[in-house]
Amino acid sequence: MILLNLYNEEANHGEKVALKFRWILFALVFVLIFIVMINGNKQETIASSIIASLFGIYNLFLIYLFHRGKVYSWVRYLSVTLDIGLLSIHIYTLSVFISPFAVATTATMFLYPVMMFLSVLRYDKKLITYTIIFTLFSFNLIYFLRYPYLDKDIMSRIISTDSYGQAYKSMYLLLYGILLFHIPGLVNRMMLRYANIAEEKKKSEMQLTLEVKENEYIEDKLQYAKLINAQLNEKNEQIAAQNEMLKEMNATKDRLFSIIGHDLKNPFTVLISLSQMIKDQLEHLDTEDLKDSLNVMYGASSQGLALLDNLLDWARSQTGEITFAAAPVRLGNSVKEVLIQIKPFSEKKRVTIQTSISDTHIVTADRNMLQTIFRNLISNAIKFSDPGGKVIINSAFDESVNKTLISVIDHGVGIPEENLANLFNIKYRQTTKGTLQESGTGLGLLICKEFIEKHGGNIQVCSTIGEGTRITFDLPSIRQ
Repeated sequence: MILLNLYNEEANHGEKVALKFRWILFALVFVLIFIVMINGNKQETIASSIIASLFGIYNLFLIYLFHRGKVYSWVRYLSVTLDIGLLSIHIYTLSVFISPFAVATTATMFLYPVMMFLSVLRYDKKLITYTIIFTLFSFNLIYFLRYPYLDKDIMSRIISTDSYGQAYKSMYLLLYGILLFHIPGLVNRMMLRYANIAEEKKKSEMQLTLEVKENEYIEDKLQYAKLINAQLNEKNEQIAAQNEMLKEMNATKDRLFSIIGHDLKNPFTVLISLSQMIKDQLEHLDTEDLKDSLNVMYGASSQGLALLDNLLDWARSQTGEITFAAAPVRLGNSVKEVLIQIKPFSEKKRVTIQTSISDTHIVTADRNMLQTIFRNLISNAIKFSDPGGKVIINSAFDESVNKTLISVIDHGVGIPEENLANLFNIKYRQTTKGTLQESGTGLGLLICKEFIEKHGGNIQVCSTIGEGTRITFDLPSIRQ
């Protein structure tokens, strides 16, 4: 809901208008005081003089605040309170000293709408609400305080002076206040409309000016030389950008060669050593030794295959050979397929994988890329979890952006804070051993980031040493 409380300057301007009106009321009260004084009503003269003095003192206080530039919102509430309150006291005084029916006349009741209207000049709906409530309270308070002293015979002949008439007049004030309550909104909408019209006019004028400038530019032959110069500068900038890109590519190449030369070599070294040992000592190996060796070979080959897959995916991504084909994919099914693939890995570490992904979550994604993302993130979570630990996968639909937020959470070793800043930078080699000394290259996270960004999503990593890591990313989704 748009707040209809206009600018402070406009509210202050309304306060100044109320101030001027208060001086007029101040003068009228003094005329009344003079008349009462001539009639010899000393008590009424004193009471009215006190009220008029309060009006005058408060107005002088407001003038002081305006000069100091310190007119705050509470000043407006004080103004309304004094306006309605002093009016009510004055009417009550008239009823006590001059005419008991001063609290019940229709003419008296019409003074309240005038004072209520002054609150509209402040353009504050909360202030108007306060004014309505305080007016109804004051209007009825002075009436029922004087009600026992009113002549019942006169009240029976003038219906507006009895309790029913008071209720009708109170209802009138309430309806009038509700009308006033909507005035700031009407004014605000009108101002917004005029502002939009002015903005459209300004845009049209700017567009016309640009078109004139463009025509002059085309017709002026001297601008051609500037255009050539600008093009040369642009070419230089492109060359500089390409040089930077080449530096990045060289750094990427060096990183890939390092991975191929070191990380990819390790699994094959293990496979060759163990296979040679089995070949030479097969007749001397018992079943358990053979089983252990085969488990190590299986782990090494799985590690090598995963690394090779990541290298191929990364290379194809960098050369643009991967075809991006987005289609509706049921998120839960995709996760289940990946969990089946990595089940041996999770069972080996006795890591429980807990999923809470709704069957209704459907994302718009490339199925192969999505499975690569999940495979890398879940494998990393298992790798850095303690044996017997737990990995949590959950998702939530964000209606405001039509995206599904997916989180993969482990409770393992965590990532040092100094490594988080360069986690997705291939130039920095910052791998961490798993809880069972599993090795890694950090390339999987880079691939995840590349693939998620191809979908128009983002990835975030939050981690605490010794507590675990939460990786969250979002994908465009179909509203259910």
